Amino acid sequence: MPLTDPILEFQRARAAAAFQPPVLCSSKAFPLLLAGVPALRKTPGLATMEDAGEEYFTSIPFCLSKEDQQAARTHLSEVFGITDKDSLVAFCQNTVHIHREYLDFESFWEDRPNFSLDELTSQALSGFQRLSDFARQFQPIVGRRGFLAWDISETLGYLRSACACEIISMEEYQELSQYWVEQAAAFHSWDEYAVDLVCGAAYWAFRIGGEQDAISYRDLNLRLVRDLLGSKQAWCGRMWPRPAGKAYKLSEPEMRPLLKNWDGPAACLATDEITVSGKPVGYCYREKPEREGQDSGWRFFAAVESEEYLSDPTHIGVHSLNTLCNYDPDLIPLLTAPYGSAFARGEDGAFHYEPLNPQDSDQKG
Repeated sequence: MPLTDPILEFQRARAAAAFQPPVLCSSKAFPLLLAGVPALRKTPGLATMEDAGEEYFTSIPFCLSKEDQQAARTHLSEVFGITDKDSLVAFCQNTVHIHREYLDFESFWEDRPNFSLDELTSQALSGFQRLSDFARQFQPIVGRRGFLAWDISETLGYLRSACACEIISMEEYQELSQYWVEQAAAFHSWDEYAVDLVCGAAYWAFRIGGEQDAISYRDLNLRLVRDLLGSKQAWCGRMWPRPAGKAYKLSEPEMRPLLKNWDGPAACLATDEITVSGKPVGYCYREKPEREGQDSGWRFFAAVESEEYLSDPTHIGVHSLNTLCNYDPDLIPLLTAPYGSAFARGEDGAFHYEPLNPQDSDQKG
């Protein structure tokens, strides 16, 4: 049985049981809830769920005595080498984080390699290909989110424990956790986060052990996220926080550096039909900006916008060309076209050149 089958079955079951969560997550509780899986593990010296009560998943854990605090410190030091803020950050970066590996694999899957395989020794190349092949089976499930949920969950779990025994202060915990809260913008629900976390857990276990370890750890984490999704103390009935402002189809953590060699002005205009609704670009043109600066002159439309829609400036946003290429990679070969160029997507799905009519530019701009 493929390793992804139980994850897909879980995903389908959760979708069939979808409901509208009634409770908003506070900004204080959200990073703690993101660490729900690590919170279910027993850490020496930290108060248990029975000690903490209803707020176990939404408050920083604590130690019941100085002896317990020392036990927690000793555990983090002896097992993980965590003794202060710097060693905590270093441990997470060197041992926990796997999403960056997914990004390297993805760059080869999409034929935009982050580095040359010639740089690797034969042993390193063999290891890279083995891990890449294993990770690729999860791509249809996790997409551009990769294994980000694993990095978020595990890192926040260690921050939670370190703060509990005062290896780091509350201010340091808040400072370090903020980055991971921002990364969580790649997700839209606890179900989505849970599925991504389980995929990351399976890869992490395969990376340090093998396929049997991956299967065992996948099953363990499936049980844990089921428990969290079914618990009102944890994820059940809690609404995933929505970002302020427009709800863009792609979040910042999902963006990739697709225009690595672009050295010209990079700003452009695009309608919300593309960046919010997620429709592909249907028409674009490049006009000469009135003033030199950051404006590339490119304007992008889904080609479904009405004149009334375009007359409302709130429906058009300023973005980078790299952002638009993430929405529609087919744009990349077009971007070096001179001012006065226009392209329309044909019935064959490809872009076709057409001269820019100044009147069209005035109407669409």
